[in-house]
Amino acid sequence: MLPAPATSIEASLLDAAVSVQPTPVDSAPTVRVAESEATAAERRIEVERINGRPDVTASVGVTRYGLEDETALTVGLSLPLPLFNRNRGNIDAARAEFRAAEARVLQARQDANADRSAATARLASSGSRVSAADAGVKAAEEAYRLSRLGADAGRISQLELRVSRTALINARSAAVDARLSRVRAEIDLARLEGRAPFQGNS
Repeated sequence: MLPAPATSIEASLLDAAVSVQPTPVDSAPTVRVAESEATAAERRIEVERINGRPDVTASVGVTRYGLEDETALTVGLSLPLPLFNRNRGNIDAARAEFRAAEARVLQARQDANADRSAATARLASSGSRVSAADAGVKAAEEAYRLSRLGADAGRISQLELRVSRTALINARSAAVDARLSRVRAEIDLARLEGRAPFQGNS
């Protein structure tokens, strides 16, 4: 459904430059989820406190006496006195759950920090691998060029020319694999940071 046929790709992610942007650990999705759970657990404490308060109940009724043809108004008030049960058990359980949720937040922050450090290291190593692969491609291209010159001059056999050509193909494949690894590393880092990958790249 394109208005014009696609014959080429203007910008490839394989050649896109990646940059590590410093982001706070609290922006990680796992940390946000843990913080939301801790907030919900903290609010449950207040809910249990409210449930422990006395529940005052008032009732109003009308009674009609047929023999005397009179009507009486009855009013009732019920006020339970929580002498032994003040919902202490549920409040303590909610507090314990809140403490556990806070511990999960700390654990999520540590895990997010460790995962981000590992992903950053993978991204840096993949960049070094791309540079090394590009250098290998240049060396293989020069070797193949010299081999062709030697084969044209009759100094190198066709078998040696094919070997140099195979080495060039392997070097280019290794360069593509290195770029794919860099793309995956950038995607993994962006997922851990809760952002879209290749932000700011065309």
